[in-house]
Amino acid sequence: MIGKLILTAIILGGGAFLLLSDSFEEYISPYASAAASDIKNFQSDPEVQNKINQTFEIIYEKFISVKQSLSDLL
Repeated sequence: MIGKLILTAIILGGGAFLLLSDSFEEYISPYASAAASDIKNFQSDPEVQNKINQTFEIIYEKFISVKQSLSDLL
């Protein structure tokens, strides 16, 4: 119970910081620019693109198998 209260206090405190802080833009700006550069690097890397495509293919295959299983039940 105390752990849940501590977690709730951390979440609410973080939200209050984000909403009420005047320096939020200064705080988040380095992380946002780093994420943007990482995304650009991932887009140009063919190995990452192949892994993403494989992931989507696997998800699609699983979705089709679930759809067929559900249609067999109905």
